[in-house]
Amino acid sequence: MSTPLKSYLGRSIDLLRRSTAKVVQSEPTPTALPSTIFSFDSSHPPVDKIDQFGLGSDIEVGGLSTCNLALIPSSSSAPSSPPPPTSNGDDEGAESSYSHMAFYGYLSTKIPQSKLGQIRTGYAGFRNISKPTLFGQDNWDLELYSHLKVKVGYRGWEGWRNRWVLNIGIDGRPKSDVFQHRLELPPTPSSSSSKIPLDPFAFPSQPTSFSTLYLPLSSFVLIKKGVISHSPIPMPKSSIRTIGFALLGRDRGDDGPSAPTQSQQGLLKSFRLGGWGKSDASEVEDDKELKALLEEDQPPTSAQAQTQIPRRSTGSPTTGYHRVGGGTTEKTPASTARNGGIDEVTSGQEEREGYFELCVKSVEAVRWDPESDEVGDV
Repeated sequence: MSTPLKSYLGRSIDLLRRSTAKVVQSEPTPTALPSTIFSFDSSHPPVDKIDQFGLGSDIEVGGLSTCNLALIPSSSSAPSSPPPPTSNGDDEGAESSYSHMAFYGYLSTKIPQSKLGQIRTGYAGFRNISKPTLFGQDNWDLELYSHLKVKVGYRGWEGWRNRWVLNIGIDGRPKSDVFQHRLELPPTPSSSSSKIPLDPFAFPSQPTSFSTLYLPLSSFVLIKKGVISHSPIPMPKSSIRTIGFALLGRDRGDDGPSAPTQSQQGLLKSFRLGGWGKSDASEVEDDKELKALLEEDQPPTSAQAQTQIPRRSTGSPTTGYHRVGGGTTEKTPASTARNGGIDEVTSGQEEREGYFELCVKSVEAVRWDPESDEVGDV
């Protein structure tokens, strides 16, 4: 079992060896042979270990999303039972054959009531950890390459399929800055309308379908603290520190429902505008018609309950508003209980949740010409 010091010295020696070889073998016109960034497929060794990656989700700030990483054995070497959650799936001496790496979990955009206006939810991701050496960070130099070649598949809820991105961190820039490119994952039988969690170690009757994506390095966009930079710059390719994948459940600029200010308390104090729009109760203050409808939907006080007057089930025909599913006078609860009612969670109409599983075989740096090269040429 390798110690941190042994790994540190090993990276330093490997970096020195590669740097020396680059100088000795320097050519006037160097050839850009495909360079493996990550490999999780035993047919293309060596397989990267899970402990070389860090992962996280909004659960770290009080959200509800969960995530895990695991190496998935190929069907020919599948164990009789899945490894324990604490296992990396890469025990030394174990002669396992791996098919891919799975990043899986349950993503939710819901926000606990106690965290309204304080946190952003609906995200999960992973990336390689930084690799310090005696000579500085061990980075990737991709100056000779034009694309990242990604072999990837998806299983889980269809609602999350088109919300994946690949992030690149650059040495010398703040860690909150990343260069980002969207993953255009095609529809497959592995993605469905079901939100029920799957077992990543179970082999379905229909195997996971993998696609090969070519991401132009020139098309990565600078993201600063989650927002597209107003001053776009080309991505430096000579000092890439981290590469990873992320699932973004919310649209850009949508931070979810906000807690109303003191001036917005009263009858509107329990009003929540959840979902994709970045808004709060202040947007109804200038709309008297909408405000009247919302006030009617507030629960009555104990004194009002004894003289309850039936509410109208539809909006005024002279306004532009109406209630969906009219006819009932019962108010649909605006929140659901979690942990036995200890903490309430917002469940606005647009809040979404479901299982996700990103299956990655490999990531390579290649020089690829879409006009002359076929998809499998490099």
